[in-house]
Amino acid sequence: MWFNTIPLLLALLFEVQGSHAAPVSNATWSQQPSNNHSEPLAQGWTSSPDGRGTIDIVWSCMVTMFLCSWSVLCLQIPAKKDSQLKILWRRLWLTALCGVGPEFTFQLALGQWASARRSVRDFHASGYPEWTLKHAFYADSGGYYLHTSDFQPIPVSAKQLLYLIDREYVKYPTVTEQDIDDKNKVDILLRTISIGQIVWFSATVIARGVQGLFITGMELTTAGFILCSFGSIYCWWEKGADVGVPVVLNTSTTMAKIITNAGDDATGMYHRTPLDFISGEEWHWSLYWTHWVNILRVMHINFAPKTLPHDRIENTLWHDPGTLGSWIIFSLMAIAYSSLVNDGYDISLLLITAFAYVMYPALRRYFQPKAAPSPQSQTTNGSPQPSATKETEPVFETAESLDQPPNPTTGVKRARGKISLIAASLRNNSVSKDPALDVPLKATLPMIHVLFLAYSATYLGYNSTAFLTSERVCNS
Repeated sequence: MWFNTIPLLLALLFEVQGSHAAPVSNATWSQQPSNNHSEPLAQGWTSSPDGRGTIDIVWSCMVTMFLCSWSVLCLQIPAKKDSQLKILWRRLWLTALCGVGPEFTFQLALGQWASARRSVRDFHASGYPEWTLKHAFYADSGGYYLHTSDFQPIPVSAKQLLYLIDREYVKYPTVTEQDIDDKNKVDILLRTISIGQIVWFSATVIARGVQGLFITGMELTTAGFILCSFGSIYCWWEKGADVGVPVVLNTSTTMAKIITNAGDDATGMYHRTPLDFISGEEWHWSLYWTHWVNILRVMHINFAPKTLPHDRIENTLWHDPGTLGSWIIFSLMAIAYSSLVNDGYDISLLLITAFAYVMYPALRRYFQPKAAPSPQSQTTNGSPQPSATKETEPVFETAESLDQPPNPTTGVKRARGKISLIAASLRNNSVSKDPALDVPLKATLPMIHVLFLAYSATYLGYNSTAFLTSERVCNS
């Protein structure tokens, strides 16, 4: 789309402007005897001044990180009602998420890649050998919508599609790889500019390391971005980008009939669509991820649709890598990324803000003053409470009542009740409060505290090392 290339051209323009020092005139002036004015003599190629300024490093790193964050994204198919501005806004938020944590984008891409491979295996086992990774990515990105007579169209994943096909609710879709390629809008210019900038930056950092020259923390962090970007590109190589229109699958079977035929498996509540019972199982890391995405929702940053059922598949849906090979790939990438970033400094304020937004809403909700009881409120036995405006006889405390000490058990019970409410809010911050989305506090709270301290130290270290290196940089 048009808005994918314009930011890259602007970034490239800023990179060209920021990577050059102030021009130095090398023209030679001479006095001509034939007239009374001076004119410059032409000069050939002039080399740039030696050394680097801080602005050169900042511009080079920022442009490279932006290109890695923007161009690597392969968004899910948007809803029919989504405008171009809304799609652009969603892409900007995902770019920002990738900017503060490129490992998040790589983990999402790795999970989608593993899910697509499982889908190919399952379709082949069911007798559909023509199903490829492109088909699987297209389905998991929301390429197919199920339309029943009693329910609105909803997106179906590859696993849900196979379920519907095996039970003859829908026919196998005749969408070929050529049809998917025709829908794909991968911007070749975008990829070319990004790859060129990444290769140039990587060659520069490697050359400085070989020569024993100083490499700033910001450059090492950018190298970590590049590493994660290559991993995401590999995982999303068969996935289409910016596909706009899905394929609608019509069925004569009603949604109620599909749910009824599923039996007890479909009796629970759903979080996205009524077909969640087919592929809606949560695994331990997706629970934490959903918990953190809900923290962003409190901050009014919504990655998922706001209404049920969802009219699109959300971009932050985290699939289980499943196989040992996928976990090995993830572990090696995590080790390589950490070795680069921990030697440098990785700015990430997302988790710092997330920590505050985990605690603050819960504390505010349960410690704010409670509203006065309504005049229409009832007692436990059904008789009405006295109205707040009704005149009542004043109650005076007697000497015996003043001499009695307060009951300590009442205060302890009240404190325990408030602590339990806070713990329940921290344990489950989903909208539906489904018990299946509970996360253990013994794992969540230590993880948030460790990340908070780590990224706080990172942010403080950036100020002292990444930017205040002009003297060492200029001498390098």
